[in-house]
Amino acid sequence: MKFLAQTASLAAAALIALPASAQSDNHWEKTYTISGQPTLSLVTGDSNLTITSCGQCETVKIHVDATNRKLSDYRLEEDQSGNTIHFSLKEKVHVGLHFSVNWRNSSSVSVQVETPANLTLHAETADGDLKAYGLKGAISLQSADGHQTIADVTGTLTIQSSDGSVDLRNIAGTLDAHTSDGNLNVSGKLDRLNIHTSDGSLTVELASGTTLKSDSSLRSSDGSITIRLPKDLSANLDISSSDGKIDSSLPLTLDGFHGGSGNSIKGKLNAGGALFTIHTSDGSVHLSSL
Repeated sequence: MKFLAQTASLAAAALIALPASAQSDNHWEKTYTISGQPTLSLVTGDSNLTITSCGQCETVKIHVDATNRKLSDYRLEEDQSGNTIHFSLKEKVHVGLHFSVNWRNSSSVSVQVETPANLTLHAETADGDLKAYGLKGAISLQSADGHQTIADVTGTLTIQSSDGSVDLRNIAGTLDAHTSDGNLNVSGKLDRLNIHTSDGSLTVELASGTTLKSDSSLRSSDGSITIRLPKDLSANLDISSSDGKIDSSLPLTLDGFHGGSGNSIKGKLNAGGALFTIHTSDGSVHLSSL
């Protein structure tokens, strides 16, 4: 009887322990208390990363959830020093012969970060999507083999993408972006923008009230450029295409037009201002007003 009672007790303990063990290998979270503007360094691999604002809160929360994956297959590193937080999640290197099938619809790992809106941020993803909403500050985002979706972000924004589309909506401040092998869509009110796409189309819509405070440029090596500008924007435009047409309905005061195998237009929009260079090596350029 004593043996049976011990066995029953152990079985009950095992049943209680199983859910906790299962959750620990599918879920991780931590809250960091801060006393001022945070500086975040986030690096993820083989997982999706989403960063959202919690307004004027005084904590940074990181949640990791795995669906049909084991977090024990990942190396998680994190530390905090004052208001600076480092977080890294990468899949462990498998030694020897290893077979895997990536069913994106059935298995995934997601990292969700809630942070005060004002921050300094550097985030990198490899083989996963990157999303950021409602942030303000010096923000650097880098992705490889994944899409970027950025909305309602203000400040100094630096974007790099090596394989995936980038969608920037309602952004303000300055933008430096370089993408290869993916389309880039931008909308917002910007003081300066320098964008280069190596292989993909580029679509830009600048909101009414935009003032370019310094020289800006849009360049595409292999793709078309479509631009919508506010009627009240003042700038000096230098538009060219090495192998494509230029279609513009803007009320430009032309300084020059050259047609042929390579088309170019130079002129002033309204009273003129900062130089706005638009060039595509292989594709057309389409300009219109809002």
